Amino acid sequence: MHPKAAHPKEFLESKWKHAFTTFFDLDRNGLIEWKDFKDLIEVIGEVRGRRSDVFMTARLCLPDIWQKMTEAIGKEEEDIITLSDWIQLCESSRKSVREPAWQKAYVEYMFKLLDESGDHLVDQAEYVQVLGYFGVNRKDSSHCFDQFAFNHQGQLIHAIDKKKFHVLWKQFFHSEDPASPGNWLLGKKYKTQE
Repeated sequence: MHPKAAHPKEFLESKWKHAFTTFFDLDRNGLIEWKDFKDLIEVIGEVRGRRSDVFMTARLCLPDIWQKMTEAIGKEEEDIITLSDWIQLCESSRKSVREPAWQKAYVEYMFKLLDESGDHLVDQAEYVQVLGYFGVNRKDSSHCFDQFAFNHQGQLIHAIDKKKFHVLWKQFFHSEDPASPGNWLLGKKYKTQE
């Protein structure tokens, strides 16, 4: 007898919770606040330098992403986003015909953050380093990279381009299929069986 697969909604929500706690709620207080974004800008400045392109991008993009996220759920910019709000935001994004402005801005920002060299590719070293900023250990992030970085023939590749990144991002936030390579994009393996 085979184990029963997790309910698709539970699977999606587990991915969304990971994104919430790992990439947004940086102080781990159970809320997304503007302070989390300011702290991320500071960390990027410390790690990459205050004159780096990625720091300047963060300073420009993160306020815009925050404004678009709060606007998308009908909150003021000085408000907070709860996990429940976040799940609602992800669910409405998934059902939307067009990619919401907050998510479009965030995926563009994340690609720039991951592409440290500026060569329009994200290689494993860049991926592992950046996920480390968010507390994902080296072994897990290396393993995750190997689960999504392959070509159409199924062969491992050294780096992914922006187009592939966008496909993986959409799979992460929208796919109910536990076998989708995008499930690995944000550095975690998800429980797919009960």
